[in-house]
Amino acid sequence: MEIKGIDVSAWNGNIDWKTVADYGMGFAILRITEKGNKTDSTFEQNYRGCAQYGIPVGVYKYSYAKSVAQAEQEAESVLKVLNKRKLDFPVFYDLEWSEQRKLGSAAVEKIALAFLEKIQAAGYQGGIYCNLDWYQNVLTKALKKYDCWIARYPVNDNGTLQERLRPEVGVGWQYSSKATIPGIGTKVDRNVFYKDYKTEEGTGMTAAEAINAVIGIAEEEIGYLEKRSNSQLDSKTANAGSGNYTKYWRDIAPSYQAQPWCAGFVSWCFYKAFGLTTARKLLKHWPYVYCPDLGNKFTRYANPEKGDIVIFYRNGTFAHTGIVTRVSGDRFWTIEGNTSGASGIVANGGGVCEKSYYNSQLPGTKFCRPDYSIVTNITPDNGSGDHTTGGHYMFEPKTVEKGDSGLSVLLLQEILIARGFKGKDGKPLTLDRAAGTNTIHALTQYQKSRKGVLEADGICGDKTWRDLIAL
Repeated sequence: MEIKGIDVSAWNGNIDWKTVADYGMGFAILRITEKGNKTDSTFEQNYRGCAQYGIPVGVYKYSYAKSVAQAEQEAESVLKVLNKRKLDFPVFYDLEWSEQRKLGSAAVEKIALAFLEKIQAAGYQGGIYCNLDWYQNVLTKALKKYDCWIARYPVNDNGTLQERLRPEVGVGWQYSSKATIPGIGTKVDRNVFYKDYKTEEGTGMTAAEAINAVIGIAEEEIGYLEKRSNSQLDSKTANAGSGNYTKYWRDIAPSYQAQPWCAGFVSWCFYKAFGLTTARKLLKHWPYVYCPDLGNKFTRYANPEKGDIVIFYRNGTFAHTGIVTRVSGDRFWTIEGNTSGASGIVANGGGVCEKSYYNSQLPGTKFCRPDYSIVTNITPDNGSGDHTTGGHYMFEPKTVEKGDSGLSVLLLQEILIARGFKGKDGKPLTLDRAAGTNTIHALTQYQKSRKGVLEADGICGDKTWRDLIAL
């Protein structure tokens, strides 16, 4: 699970929290007091804005304490400003002052514990913010027991998440100090947390898992051909023609039936993967119909990432779209609806195809990046809140055997992980949508645990699926 958010202070000026909320924000961590234990001049308005627009809130205190007594004063000032108000995220003690570091690890431990113990005695959860160097070389074992929020971003910080720098420690990662967020007039710190404090244990999945889920849906559709009439829409190849009739518009926006459907295909894949409510949030409107509309709602990136929605530029406008499934250097791969397998951009081509392009050869083409961190489940609710229908998942999982791949394997892996079954190597399964040795081993162990109910054959057929879903 990953939740993306920001941290802000008076340095970020007056923030339009409605615009921030509409953009999509998993949390905001607010500076509460500054040097001299003075209240941050924007804290009250920031707290009210987050509360008004439903953004979960935490706070942080940059520490200037050089003694236990000064740390206790910092804690008391924070508690006075909070005045028993609700927080969703912890009170983070910001340890980065060079003068503190000169005191040594033992002194820093005493200072931090004095602050955190007062915070927790008042009923709030405490945590520590620091950079990776502080975590590795200053924090003691006693301090590492607290939830640590780690700062690490590149010298050439451009606001994007650099996966190669992701720390292996901490419950949260500050990955940029130069992000751009609608509603904030300055560059802003961007963060990802792996823990949902609002539900304590948290629910959901990582952004990578969500991306794999929507790509898995799209892969299942490769080879679908549009129909000549409003008949046999669910068949991949029957009644093929050039009438622009598809199951995609039928399922998400029937009024657009018989119209070009490349954008409708993208909407349908998000709908099937995550349900209407989440799909609407990911696309920032519903349904996605026209490429220029989508381009106006998203930052238009020049270079692709897996999971992006590409909007192809043709004849002076954005005129075709698809889902980016893979990137290697300048080359990227897509799955597109309403296209053909011919090389180059083919709009209104009649089918669902997998294609590839060289980005440098597509001047004007841009990439829109949904915030997959908001996804909590790959099983769609379609607006109803129910994750199953008649004892089955909203899509029908296929039999899984060793060597298989795809969305059914991904679902099996998720369930086995949730049940606590591990691979042959003794480690939790990787959600890679591939039924390799570890996945089949975990499946077999599950079947053995259901002695008398299931045969331990390492094949997830109808009987095993029914048992997994029923439990």
